[in-house]
Amino acid sequence: MQTLTEQKNIIISVDNPEETKLSILKLTAIWAFSEAAFGGILHALTIPLRGLFISAAAVLFISLIAFFSRSSKEILKATLIVILIKALVSPRTPLTAYAAVGIQGLLGYLLFINKNFYRLSAMLLGILTLLFSAVQKIIMLTILFGNTLWKSINIFIKQVSTEFFNIGQSSDINYGYLLVLVYVTIHIIAGIFIGFYAGLLPQKISCYKKQIAEIKFNEFENGLPKKDKKRKKKSWLQRPTGIILLIISIMALLFSYLFPSSSEIAAIEIIIMLIRSVVLTIIWYVLLAPVVKRLFQKYLSGKKILYSKEIDEILNMFPHFKSIVSYCWKNSSGKKRLKRITYFLSTSFYYLLLTDY
Repeated sequence: MQTLTEQKNIIISVDNPEETKLSILKLTAIWAFSEAAFGGILHALTIPLRGLFISAAAVLFISLIAFFSRSSKEILKATLIVILIKALVSPRTPLTAYAAVGIQGLLGYLLFINKNFYRLSAMLLGILTLLFSAVQKIIMLTILFGNTLWKSINIFIKQVSTEFFNIGQSSDINYGYLLVLVYVTIHIIAGIFIGFYAGLLPQKISCYKKQIAEIKFNEFENGLPKKDKKRKKKSWLQRPTGIILLIISIMALLFSYLFPSSSEIAAIEIIIMLIRSVVLTIIWYVLLAPVVKRLFQKYLSGKKILYSKEIDEILNMFPHFKSIVSYCWKNSSGKKRLKRITYFLSTSFYYLLLTDY
């Protein structure tokens, strides 16, 4: 079995500092492309759980940056550049998305300080990153709606199961918390899989490097579905999650009126929950977010000058990345829905990494 150093020597010449620098810059560029543009591509392809895919991609790129770098401090530098490019390309990105990228980079830095346990570090990075992604959403929903949200989901599912499936109302299962547990478990399983896969990437790349020949991608620049440029950013109420939560809340409110003796929650609590969410949304978007974002952008503007050369080089790579992704989508047209998506994602990943341009 090859050591990490031997695998690295196959992929790139570690004795050449410029080539190593280029590899880290390229990985940073692909990570930035994933954060700034890949979410839009996944949306155009109507792929669900886009946040999970983007977090998983971050694990792969951070693991590879750690593999190629001489110090894990390179991960922190790459993280800051990714945040800067995300702010330039997608200025309307919410602050929580920047925070997520920052935490991913910080976790990578801490876990890869000692690279003697590369595979274990990659596994832990996968689990912790995907776990944080799940917990972050749950925390945000709890802050926005309060614990009444989970109570509402619980009584809604209980009432539906009683009416339609004849399952006793006396069941001790808290369906709201069960839903949270299932959601977190899905992310942990995904984290284990992606962490394990990230640990194997060095040997997989050395394999793929020998197979991928030069390909002209420009002929397929229009291969991907186009996003509607006029499409405005949706508020949480217009997104599927917001619509589902709103429906559940309204249904729970109706059940509390129709079955007052059997409901575990008063109608007034649900009304307060909905008012709370509206008030907190207004406070955040109207009062707090503009101030915090202004301070954050002021901090970033100082860093743009420091990394201006790297940012320009990375932005110049983006058209090539789009051509490669378009080619991979067109090339996957012979496969059916699920197989096409998995084939498209895997080939895009390796072609972006290993193609010269």
